[in-house]
Amino acid sequence: MKQKPLWLKWIYCLTPAVLGLLIYFLLPFFPKFTEYAITRGIFHLFAFPLEWLISLIPFSVTEIIVVLALPVILTLIIIWLIKIIRKPNKKHTFEAGIRFVSWVLSLFLLVFMIMDGANFSRMPLGKLMELPNKTYTANDLYIVTCDLAKKASEAREKLPEDENGCCTLTMKKGELLKLADDVYDNLQKEYSYLITGTTKVKSVALSHWWSYTGTTGVYCPWTGEANVNTDIPDYKLGHTSAHEIAHTMGFAKENECNFLGWLACATGGIPDYEYSGHFSAYIYCSNALYKADKELWRSASANLSQKVKKDLANNNKYWQGFKGEVMESSQTVNDTFIKVNGVESGVLSYDEMVGLMLRYYDKQGLLE
Repeated sequence: MKQKPLWLKWIYCLTPAVLGLLIYFLLPFFPKFTEYAITRGIFHLFAFPLEWLISLIPFSVTEIIVVLALPVILTLIIIWLIKIIRKPNKKHTFEAGIRFVSWVLSLFLLVFMIMDGANFSRMPLGKLMELPNKTYTANDLYIVTCDLAKKASEAREKLPEDENGCCTLTMKKGELLKLADDVYDNLQKEYSYLITGTTKVKSVALSHWWSYTGTTGVYCPWTGEANVNTDIPDYKLGHTSAHEIAHTMGFAKENECNFLGWLACATGGIPDYEYSGHFSAYIYCSNALYKADKELWRSASANLSQKVKKDLANNNKYWQGFKGEVMESSQTVNDTFIKVNGVESGVLSYDEMVGLMLRYYDKQGLLE
């Protein structure tokens, strides 16, 4: 049988990468097309069945892949080198190995763009939700922060405490993670596009070590799996889980997932999630208010109950124990990844949920 020419073999290898790059460079110019043809079309078609199947597996597939990646890659390299040494046509064996690696990386890029990268170019969430878009003042932010402080304090009263007086869950962590999709039920009645294929988020066995990287949750586009760090304080789990579920719905931008996570927690009717959502949103808004007006920040923080303040202190103490070069390096990598996908603010985009919250409060008539 006549062998295919070398140039044709390379075309087969690189075609997925070319398609992925076309998606990367062209879709930002066509947000409406991306929204309906890609996110609500191709993404749903491919991602939802995969998310559903992966979510049925009781452990984190993503974690297994990460743990085994290095030894598997090293083993394959050794096998490849041995073949090169043993085979008479060393050049052909070498080239075949390079083409295989190129094909794998090329396919990885295309899958990423379909499962996550393209979603950075969909219509902005604020536009989908028809939120007003205008300039807001420090006083507007003060109103939101005060409201979140009061709601967090009220929600905190519904939850139990540990021996140190810090908040604990009303259920086991595994049960909480299974409810991450259900917490969106009420929102889905108003926003039909808030759907996902997954049934739950996964706990990571190496969660404690994840904290050294500053990671609380990860959506893996190659598996369609939502993962959370269950070593973090209990009152952060709900919002983190809801945030990762938002990624499985096709929202790639961190500020939008943070906002949707809060809104789902606030309206889901589950006490553990309700407190987690308001607690997390308060932190973001409070930090933003502190930068804008310290006097207003002091006035807003006075609305927090002593119980919430204790949880805040405990949360700060927890993360203080993990600060170091590993966390800094991890955050730098994450910052680069976000910027490469067109979000210029990088990791600061997590904080940009505050803008969406102001717009949402405005639409609800709560800034008057």
